[in-house]
Amino acid sequence: MAANNVVLNRLEQKGAEADQVIEYLKQQVALLKEKAILQASLREEKKLRVENAKLKKEIEGLKQELIQAEIRNGVKQIAVPPGTSISTASFSDDVPQPTAVASSPGSKDQIQGEDEEKKKNEKVEKKGEKKEKKQQPAAGSIDAKPVDVSRLDLRVGCIITAEKHPDADSLYVEEVDVGEASPRTVVSGLVKHVPLDQMQNRMAILLCNLKPAKMRGVVSQAMVMCASSPEKVEILAPPPGAVPGDRITFEGFPGDPEKELNPKKKIWEQIQPDLHTNDQCVATYKGVPFEVKGKGVCRAETMANSGIK
Repeated sequence: MAANNVVLNRLEQKGAEADQVIEYLKQQVALLKEKAILQASLREEKKLRVENAKLKKEIEGLKQELIQAEIRNGVKQIAVPPGTSISTASFSDDVPQPTAVASSPGSKDQIQGEDEEKKKNEKVEKKGEKKEKKQQPAAGSIDAKPVDVSRLDLRVGCIITAEKHPDADSLYVEEVDVGEASPRTVVSGLVKHVPLDQMQNRMAILLCNLKPAKMRGVVSQAMVMCASSPEKVEILAPPPGAVPGDRITFEGFPGDPEKELNPKKKIWEQIQPDLHTNDQCVATYKGVPFEVKGKGVCRAETMANSGIK
């Protein structure tokens, strides 16, 4: 009996030791699971942190561009309190504790929160782009190029042919050589002021960078410059020796003309009131003559101290 008791005691002891080993193994398995979850979360967090840093950098760049555009446009800058900046607390560089990510539902909530933060950043970025686009016209209007006659593409041209507009009694339709590969079509309201026979093969001054406009069904690609009053209109004439394509220049107003005037900026409308003939019938801008370099000035035939348009 004594021997049996000893054997039973040993078996009980071995059973207790086996239970301890099993419990230890369970703990190790649980730790391994937590470690695997933690590593996966860390990889995801690192990826999201990189994306967040990239978005933050892009947003900061857009903010700086917007600030510069507003400054150029005269918008007063007000300091933003630090508390209003976009938070990146969810992407802290500190390594999270295992207890913070051991639960898979918590990890999902964290990733969902990061996705929401990313969407907010994208919205801010898009708003910044839209605002910058709105600011661009205003900023472009305050550029280094002043609004003066240098923006106009004024050239010598030759009216090759002219005929009555088929649908408008007061309009001529002309083919005009302005020094390009092919003539331009120009529509002018000169029927009441210039006889048709005087329009043929006539030298003139053309404004060539107005936006083409349809006039009673015919697209006009330039404008004949004239001295004008309520009673009378005369076509401006270039100096002798001028040829189609010669540029009209103005001393003291250097620069290249716009390729095409933007109608929304009203550049022509701002310049036109300063165009006049002087008391010698010479065409001028703020008193400076219309000039073809080396050939002379442009003038009206008889109209002195008149507007030009």
